[in-house]
Amino acid sequence: MSYLCTLLKHKSGMKKFAIVLVCLLLAGTAAVWWFFRRGDKARDVLPADAAAAWVFEPMELVRELGFSLNDIRDIASSAGARWGKAIDFTKPVYAFVSRSGLTGVALNVKDREELLKLVASYGYASEEKQGFLWVRNGNSIGCLDDDKMLMLAPVPPAEQDARSDGMLKLMSQGKHDVPVLENAERQKGVLRFSSSLGNLPEEYSCRLPEDTDLSDISLNAALRVSGQNLTVSANVSGTSLSLPLDPISGNLAGMPCGEPFIRLCAGMKGERLLSLMRNVPRLRITLLGLNMMIDADLMIKAIDGDVTLVVPKADFERPDFLLTAALANTDFLRNAGEWRGRASTSLGKRGATDFVIKDNDNDAEVFFGVRDGRLYIASSAEMADMAMQQKAGADAFGEAAKGKYLYATLDAGQLLGAFPEVAVLLQALPQVREVTDAVGRLSLSSDTPQSIEFNIETDKPIKDILLNTWKLLTGK
Repeated sequence: MSYLCTLLKHKSGMKKFAIVLVCLLLAGTAAVWWFFRRGDKARDVLPADAAAAWVFEPMELVRELGFSLNDIRDIASSAGARWGKAIDFTKPVYAFVSRSGLTGVALNVKDREELLKLVASYGYASEEKQGFLWVRNGNSIGCLDDDKMLMLAPVPPAEQDARSDGMLKLMSQGKHDVPVLENAERQKGVLRFSSSLGNLPEEYSCRLPEDTDLSDISLNAALRVSGQNLTVSANVSGTSLSLPLDPISGNLAGMPCGEPFIRLCAGMKGERLLSLMRNVPRLRITLLGLNMMIDADLMIKAIDGDVTLVVPKADFERPDFLLTAALANTDFLRNAGEWRGRASTSLGKRGATDFVIKDNDNDAEVFFGVRDGRLYIASSAEMADMAMQQKAGADAFGEAAKGKYLYATLDAGQLLGAFPEVAVLLQALPQVREVTDAVGRLSLSSDTPQSIEFNIETDKPIKDILLNTWKLLTGK
């Protein structure tokens, strides 16, 4: 009994010790987080109403690339080394655009005196005013103290006093919430970004559906670097806006053999696609023109499943393509006997369910029809005859695409080879060619209807490519 009591007391003591240890670890973690967050003074400079924000992590990039201290010393110039002494690149660098139109960059300062000497070497004059140091060169103004520096885009002399007042307010801020920056910080990567789509120029926003409220939508993006992959990911948040896509089943139509220039697959419902097309003015006009010849609306509505596009080779003068789409029905063929061309466009039949539209003004043809329950649209008779002749196999593309909402690949080698003048230039510059040849396949994918990811695969580590590029630029 005494042994049992001793054991229970021992276990009770161990339990208390474990609880104390966990508390100490949590407190230590919180202290470390508080220290680094507190040390990041540049973050406090951003305006609360920022409409767009960028966050760049220089040291994270160095770690991801696998650079050593010797690598940094080898590539850093004397000016670069001085900037490293003046600016604290172990902390993030921020850039922003405010809703009032201010565009600026905020940095953490490591050594104010070293920074002043450095900016003076670039022709900036400095003066102390209202508790801060101000540096000026022409229309450019900067403001700094012991911890942080703010640089805004140049403005005419008449606007500089008002600009200085705005900078003073930003530099005097304490900690505060910046919603768009918090969106950016939730992304994963060495460079992170977030912006309200309300900032899009009109030439881009006009391509979106007319009933889209851009002010409530945030576009978020990030850049990741690792090994032999460079990835840019993007997503939208704060809205139900999404790609009109469904998961890819992987039941792809047979496609031409070999590695094509472009191959794309997406899962689609025709009803949703047609609704979106009607909401975009330019596409709506195109649909009106097509419906005067064929039952284009019914054809699009019938799409249900995997849609694939193949461009066999990079020929930008006369591009060849083959598009196929799974169909729920072929109701659009009921009135095919009544389809007619119009004006300079003629419509012909090549078979019971095969047609060709000829644009006589531009000497162009488009072939389309139905084969094995699938719609096909092709740029030539050869591609049309190839449609669905081959049975789909379980190739690498189909396996990679299955379950995604969008998946596409592009052969970078063919892209460069499509421009003869570039090929001649690369022959004369072997160092440049070494860099371009290292870029292999480009891919685009979407794991959710609200996200998209662009990936560059290389034949060499990204670190080696950057080092070679640096040597090429500096001659080192």
